[in-house]
Formats: sequence, C-alpha cells, structure tokens
Amino acid sequence: MNQSEYNQLKEKSWRGKLAAAEKAELRTWLAEHPELAEDWRLEMNLTEAMLRLPDAPVPSNFTARVLQAVEREAAARNRPRVSGWKWFHSLVPRAAVAVVLLGVGIFTYHEHRMAERRAELVQGVKVVAGVPSLPSPEILQNFDTIRQMGTTPGPDPELIALLK
Repeated sequence: MNQSEYNQLKEKSWRGKLAAAEKAELRTWLAEHPELAEDWRLEMNLTEAMLRLPDAPVPSNFTARVLQAVEREAAARNRPRVSGWKWFHSLVPRAAVAVVLLGVGIFTYHEHRMAERRAELVQGVKVVAGVPSLPSPEILQNFDTIRQMGTTPGPDPELIALLK
C-alpha cells in the first residue's frame, strides 16, 4: 500500500465501514508507518462523532434555491464588463457624497476655529476689564499730532522759538 491508497481508505471510512480485507491491509500499513497511527485514530473518532450527529432538516425548496444560485452565478460570469461611461456614472453619486462630507467637515472645522477665537477675545476683554488703573481716553486725544511729529526729519525751529 502507498500513501495514495491510504488516503483512499481514509475517505472510504468517512462514508461507511471498511471491509475486513481493507482493515487488515490498513493495520499492516499503520504498523509500517507508526507516525500515521495517531492521524488514523483522530480520523476514526471524528467520523464516529459525525455519524452520531442528527441529519439537518432541509427546506422543501432547497433544490430550487440551489439551482437558482447556480443560474445567478452562471449569469454573473456571462455578464459583460461595465464600460467606461457606466463606471463613470456609478462614480458620480459617490463623488457627490464625498464632496458633501468634505464640505461639512471644513465648515465644522471653520466654526470650531471661530469659536476658539471668540473665546480668546472674551478672555482678553476679561483681562483688560480686570485692570484697575487704565489711563483715561483723554490721553489719546492728540495722538495723531504727536505721532506725526515723530516723522519730521529734525527739530522744529518754530516750536523751539515758541517754547523760549
């Protein structure tokens, strides 16, 4: 016996009992190959466990459903490939959804940043409002004139003459 015949006997044991001659041949093979004895024991235990299981109930329309599945599979294999334009038309709705989601995401991020800026502004106003000794607005009354004075190239002789 060779490995192929051993595998055939194993498969035959799944379907039913082996004949006495087959069992004897198998015992001889397993005596020559002790590394396969554990494999054979496990196979036999599994086969016995499977035979003890009850038959599963099959629906009355099982055959019809199997044939329909076979027909759908055959039709799917024979169906022509989608052309470029059909592929493009199936992509348009997906792209539209992606654009809408991207727009919502950008809008949400923008609103989040604006809320952060408003919170920073409110915090700044609170800090300024908490300072007790701010100068009065009258200090800035002549600010533009004073600022322009700093841009003249040198001392103003008229102003110096008036101050003397």
